[in-house]
Amino acid sequence: MKKNKVARLRKQIDNFMFDHYIFKGVLDTLVGFFVAAISAVVFAFGFSCFTTPASPTGFTLATGGVSGISQIIALLVTFANNGDPSAASIVQPVGYFILNVPLLIFSYFKISKRFTIFTLINVGLTSLFIWLFSNFGLAASVAKFGFEENQPILNSVIVRVFFAGICTGLSSALAFIGGISCGGIDIISYYLGARKSTQVGRYNILINGVIVITYGLLKSIDSKDHLLYGLYSIIFSILYLMECGLLIDAINLRNKKVEIQIITNKIHMPEIIIANFPHSATIVKGTGAYSGQEKTMLWIAVSSNEVKRVVQVAKKVDEHVFITVTPLKQVYGNFFIRPID
Repeated sequence: MKKNKVARLRKQIDNFMFDHYIFKGVLDTLVGFFVAAISAVVFAFGFSCFTTPASPTGFTLATGGVSGISQIIALLVTFANNGDPSAASIVQPVGYFILNVPLLIFSYFKISKRFTIFTLINVGLTSLFIWLFSNFGLAASVAKFGFEENQPILNSVIVRVFFAGICTGLSSALAFIGGISCGGIDIISYYLGARKSTQVGRYNILINGVIVITYGLLKSIDSKDHLLYGLYSIIFSILYLMECGLLIDAINLRNKKVEIQIITNKIHMPEIIIANFPHSATIVKGTGAYSGQEKTMLWIAVSSNEVKRVVQVAKKVDEHVFITVTPLKQVYGNFFIRPID
């Protein structure tokens, strides 16, 4: 009974949105802005407080991507100013925004207009929040709290890597779920993931390797540090990037595929499944070993976020249907992925 009420309410909302398309557009815009803002806050908090905090040790993680390149530029500016980091605090957020411009142009022509607009909003808000957190005491307060004698656990680099990875990975995953990105390498990763119909987290890890190594080498030639310090920076940064990639792939189900096998007595099951989902399927006729009855077996590949609905539709057609779900590593061929608006 409760499921029927939810289904009726959902249908009423869909009908209302269909009849009031202007309101739907406004609501979609507000949701996109909200997702972009939350994603920007999460990333900026992790970046300012855990990745590049104003800590007594001065140890920083290389984030990779455009933010990692902006870190490298800020580090070079610090070298040029004889170790004074004041100019770098401005160069870093400004550089992050400027470096995103060519990638946003690529996004506009290769992905979608909406994707690009809200990614631009996300990038702008991220730059703003990084500047606010870095210059108005939040990052310094978190670092100071972490290095107090009665809080030794926050003094651990491993703990910083853990929280920084959670913030960055969660930020990117939230953006991907909302049909946008955090800009930078996420744009390229999203584009490649959509074209190859595969998970996007692995592309973040591969693309960011060179940037991380470059940053670590630059830190190792800093007069205050040495080669071992740069090696530590590279190792912990790679752990950070791996955590980000795994978290993105765990949350973002858009490019995960599964194979569903449906065994039923209802011969019209394939028609109903095809009518409700934008995927084709393979039908095989069989016989039940125990009952001896003729069976219709249906094989279909769907995205992970469609599995629940496939099962619901199949059970609505046949309450005694037998269904198996098998994860897939990759799908080759014309698998339909809903395009970005």
